[in-house]
Amino acid sequence: MNSKKTTFPGKNSPEVKFIVELGRSFHKCGFSSYALEERLMEVASNFDISLQVYSSPTGIFLSFEDQDAFTTTILRVEPGILDLEKIALTNEISNRVLDKKTTAKEGLDLLKRVMSKGNRFPFWIVILSYAAISVMVSTIIGGGLKELFVSCFLGLIVGIIFIISNKFNLTRLLEFICAASVGALSNILYTLIGPYDQSIAIISGLIVLFPGLTLISGIDEIANRNPLSGTTRLSSALFILMFIVFGVALGSNFFFPQANSYIFNIKNLSLPIYLQYIATFLAPLTFIAILNARFKDAPVMLLSSLLAQIGLYFGNRIVSDQIGIFFAALILGLFSNSWARLSKGSQYIPLISGLILLVPGVVGYQSLSSFLSKDISEGIMIAFNMSLRAIALVTGLLCSNFMVSAYKNREQK
Repeated sequence: MNSKKTTFPGKNSPEVKFIVELGRSFHKCGFSSYALEERLMEVASNFDISLQVYSSPTGIFLSFEDQDAFTTTILRVEPGILDLEKIALTNEISNRVLDKKTTAKEGLDLLKRVMSKGNRFPFWIVILSYAAISVMVSTIIGGGLKELFVSCFLGLIVGIIFIISNKFNLTRLLEFICAASVGALSNILYTLIGPYDQSIAIISGLIVLFPGLTLISGIDEIANRNPLSGTTRLSSALFILMFIVFGVALGSNFFFPQANSYIFNIKNLSLPIYLQYIATFLAPLTFIAILNARFKDAPVMLLSSLLAQIGLYFGNRIVSDQIGIFFAALILGLFSNSWARLSKGSQYIPLISGLILLVPGVVGYQSLSSFLSKDISEGIMIAFNMSLRAIALVTGLLCSNFMVSAYKNREQK
């Protein structure tokens, strides 16, 4: 993508340095490639700078036009981790610079200060958040008291492994280590407390690791005519799912539970149906620490998730379970874009909160698990269902972007 202006103030100018740092910051925060490119183009046009941008999941190319020559900057950036606080703050800084309330030099200093910050929550709150979201998901998908207990324990273990892997730079093995640990522990607990639905407990314990958002982001990139970035993200999501499935299979083979040889054969109790609705409503709050969100954004996170679930409920009754998700995504996208337009905040804050319970990452896990157990026909059916849900979701988001833009056109102000 390229901007329209033709002035280049020099590679050491505050404006150029700000554009480069803004691109790096957006990428590390987890922005999609096309959103990053559009935002940098807007900033460059505001500075009367001619800029061409190409973004991929692992790098950014920025080419500044200087009369008949180009000055190109290449940034090698690791794939970003979603951080809602940094997304909100970088968006606020870019808005202040665009509105000329802050100079480029001041904006550059603010960006560096924001990106140097770590997670605002202590590690023990992050670990408890992993356990909490596992409990919520177990309740939502119909688990009983045993499944709830096991899910909480497995989520706690995943949270501890996450903290340790970040400290010792083991993030590339995170999904495999967590999946293998969860697979082994689920069998051990099966022998300890008696029969329970292991699939519910395993899915709930690993829910944070499923690459549903990466999968949707990849399809969204392809739909926005960025096939290289899209296929890269899709490949990444597929390999993460394969690591998880292989890890669970490997861990489950370390310890086989024996029938009728339980240490404590605890009776399982079903949970009241109203708890599923409460868990669905409160689930986004458990992601506040995991996604490093600000407390003041909690109300809009709750509201966006509620609207998405309402859209899903009525959509499933109007059409089908696979197509109904289109209406949920459409309502979520319209709300997120409208909120961003009115508040000048980032649409990613409500959007991600609403997508968390919609993305089909769990369905992908079930599909690969079926292939692993040699149930090919079931695996193909589940994979097709996942693809249909993902495309319906992305189509809903694209339609919402067409109907309401998240950003006002400053040239028309």
